[in-house]
Order: sequence, then C-alpha cells, then structure tokens
Amino acid sequence: MFSSSGSVADSLSDPTIRVPSSQSGVSGQVASQLGRTRYGLLLFGVACQCVTIAITWPLWQVRQMPPHLPTFDLPQIAFGWMLIASLVWVVIRPRSGMAVHWGVLVVAAVFDQFRLQPQFFSIALLMTACVWEAGHRIARWSLVSTWVWAGVHKLLSPDWFGYASHWLVERSGLDADAACMSFALVVALVELAVGVLAIFRPRWAAPACAAMHVGIALTISPLLVNWNESVLPWNLSVAVIGSWVLLTTKTWYPTFGWERLVCAAGLIAPIGFYGGLLDHGFSGVLYSASIPQGLITTKTSTLPIEGWGELHVPFPKERRTIRIYFEQVAKPGDKLHLADPRPWLSDAFYVLDSRHQAKEIDRDTFFDGLPPGSFELLEVGESAGGQERKPLAVSGVGVDSRRSLFELQKAGVRMVRREKGQPIFAVEFTPENFGPSLLDHVARLPNLMQIQLAGTGVTDSDLSKLSQLRLLTGIGLDRTAITDEGIAHLESLPFLQHIEYEGTKVTAEAIARVIKDPYDGFE
Repeated sequence: MFSSSGSVADSLSDPTIRVPSSQSGVSGQVASQLGRTRYGLLLFGVACQCVTIAITWPLWQVRQMPPHLPTFDLPQIAFGWMLIASLVWVVIRPRSGMAVHWGVLVVAAVFDQFRLQPQFFSIALLMTACVWEAGHRIARWSLVSTWVWAGVHKLLSPDWFGYASHWLVERSGLDADAACMSFALVVALVELAVGVLAIFRPRWAAPACAAMHVGIALTISPLLVNWNESVLPWNLSVAVIGSWVLLTTKTWYPTFGWERLVCAAGLIAPIGFYGGLLDHGFSGVLYSASIPQGLITTKTSTLPIEGWGELHVPFPKERRTIRIYFEQVAKPGDKLHLADPRPWLSDAFYVLDSRHQAKEIDRDTFFDGLPPGSFELLEVGESAGGQERKPLAVSGVGVDSRRSLFELQKAGVRMVRREKGQPIFAVEFTPENFGPSLLDHVARLPNLMQIQLAGTGVTDSDLSKLSQLRLLTGIGLDRTAITDEGIAHLESLPFLQHIEYEGTKVTAEAIARVIKDPYDGFE
C-alpha cells in the first residue's frame, strides 16, 4: 500500500517519470511512454486547444472581412482543419505531433497576424510541457512572466485604474464607482504576488494558480461578465496544467544555461512593450489597456479598427497591425490616426498613397481638408473654366482618448456629440467641476470645436494646453481671470472664429490678433 502511494506521489512530482501501463492500443502505448498523468494533462490541453479553435473557427478560414493581416503578400489558405489534424497527431504521437502543431500555428500567424492571439500559443506551450522536460521548464517561466508582468502593467497603467477596471466591475453588476479602484489594486497585486511566488516557491504557487484562473474563468463566463469566451479554455488549461507545472518544479532557480536565458528573457523582454518592440499579447498586458487605437477617415465616414464579431477575438492592436489593416481596407486619400497612450511613443498620422501604402504625415496635414461626408455636396472635379484642379483632401478625424473621456465624465463635465458614435465636438465646464488638470484631458479630444469655460477658475497658463486643438472654432471665457497673455496662446489655432470674453481683462486688439477667417485658403 505504502509503496503504491509513494509511486503515485512520485509520478505527480516528477515530470520525467515513466509509468508502465498494461493498456493496449495507441493511447496505452503513449501513456506508457509519457506517464498517465502527463498524457492525461496533454489530452486536456488538446481538448482546450480544440475548443478555442472551434470558438474562433472563422479566424482560421479564408475571409474577406475583416481582412487578413499578412506578413508577406501570399495567397491565403485555410488552416482550421490543419490545426485540428495536428492535434489528432499530438494525441497519437505527442512529440512529432507537437512539432507539427507548432509549425502549423506559426505559419498560420505569418499568413494572418490577426491570429497572433496569445491564448493559442500559451495552450500549445502548456501542451509542450507535458511532452518534453525542456517544455516544462519554459512553460514555468512563461507563466511567471505572464503573472509578474500582468500585475506590473496594471500597476503602471492609468487606464487600468480608470475605464478598464470600471468597465469590468460595472459589467459584473456591481457598483463600479465605489468598487473599481479597490478591485483594480487587488487584482494587480494578486497577479504580481502569484508570479513572485511562482519564482521562489513554485509548489506554493500551484493552488494560487488554480484558484486565480478558475476565478478569472468564472468572471468572464456568462455567469458574470460574459465576455471574451475564446480565453475561457486557456484559463482552464492554466488552472490545471499550469498548476501541475508548478507542483512538479523541483528547484526554483534555473538549472541550465539556456534556462537562465529563458528566465531572463521572460522577466526583461516585456519592457519592450512600452517601446513598441514586443506585442502586448506576448508581454503580459492582460486587460490593463494602454494599447494603440486606430481610426480611419474616408471621404464619407469614419471606420474604427476593432475585432470581435464572428472571429470572437479582439483586434491585435499594434502599430504595425493597425497600419496593415489601413492598407488593406482604405482607398487612396483616406487617412489614419494611430493613437498611442504609451508615454515612450507618440501618435502617428497617415494617408494612403496611390500605391496603397500608408505614408506618414504631420498632424496639420492630417486635419487639413474637407470634413467627411461633404464631398458629395461639392463640385471638386473641375473649375469654372472647365480645367481640372487638384482634388481636395479629406480632413482626418482623430481618436478621442478613452482615458480622457472617462476622466472628464467622472468629473461631471458635459460632452456633446453630433450623433451617437461620432467624436466629441463640444465640452462645457462649470465653476464646480473645473480643474486645471482636466484641460490636459480636453487636449486629447482632437476633434473638439467648442469649449465653454465661463465663470471657471481657468488661468492664462491653462490656455496653453489648448494650442493643439486645431479644429477649435469657439471658446467661452466670460467672467474669468483671462488676460491678453492667455489669449496669445490661442494664436496658432487656424479656425478660431469666436471668443466670449465679457467680464475679463482681455482687449479687443488681442481678440483681433487670434480670430481668423477659416475660408481664406479657399479663395
């Protein structure tokens, strides 16, 4: 009895042990090679990967929309059944099958970068941990990296402590205003703590891993948030296989030279996310936001760059993939605003040239032109003399910062859209809700045309924050402490037509210097 129970304990704690099996058939032979525990976990990983692929089945097929994001200009082929076949191979011949599965997965992602979703690769790595000792070690450091950086990214992200956590708590049916900050802090610290524990006390981290990922799976399931179902199998695979990986780790420190490199890469490389060097999906950026956004302007409308739909995955929002998407769907003359909230990176502006390539332009050129939807009202093809003239450009529509929208809404600032889905074009402050720091957020609403600051405590220096609002046409400054010095900060705004300044020390001469005729360029 004692000998038998000891053998079972050894089989759980040693990932390399072989457990003899008298079972017949392929599964019995494979189980005898890998051990029952590891083969059972491998089958669980295969099941999780199959379910994930099934949920996202259209992602692996040839499709028209949303377009593929090819690394190279190659004809598209379907990979869905290839992946399923490779998983069947894994069941029959785990070692060669895993090599084939990795190959198909990587090639599929090269053909379409929309498939660069971390859950597929993470499940494959957990399956690899069941087959090879090296895979076991790599999987452990991958989990450590994911948890540590998931916590660090959240702690460093204003968006996680803002709209991202607020949305999750609100969607769960709780009082988001009261609970989101505590929720955000607890989640970040728990992830970081589990990651650190997995470094120094991996066996202690095993139950924490199981509890955390089962909890995440329940949170995003239809029971609560009902969102992002494609990562449900991944969370379950981490809860089961990931816990086993930690439980069967013998020493906390990396033993081999190559393992030290893997450890170092896992703990250091995610810093590259902040410089755009490593994709957020492979940097441990889990729900903490602070990732690039893209908005395409055509002559008739705007087109946000988003995923989901029948693909059941988010758009892999990287600067590179946003540009590729723009080149795939836009027409020459269309414009793209790539908004990046990371402090090390700046926003970028593009126009699609005649070769269907994204050409970078400056901010002023991006906003130059006629508003979307106005072209059908104008005869722009020929001049009065019958000669062709250069077509007018469309004026780009910028991305409203989600962070700024959230902070302004939280402060009670009134924001106005022309219609649902359109950008903010006017904001109104009151003496009660105004704060100078809120103007930093106003400056990140690039399509703003009107600002009402009457009766607030706005100062001359505060107006310098509005100098980038190129489309601003009017500003209300009645009963404020603004002087000519503050008005001078608005001189660079090309479309400013109206300033209300009753009850201020502003002179008519200062107003005359900054007010402009926006139609001078069309004479």
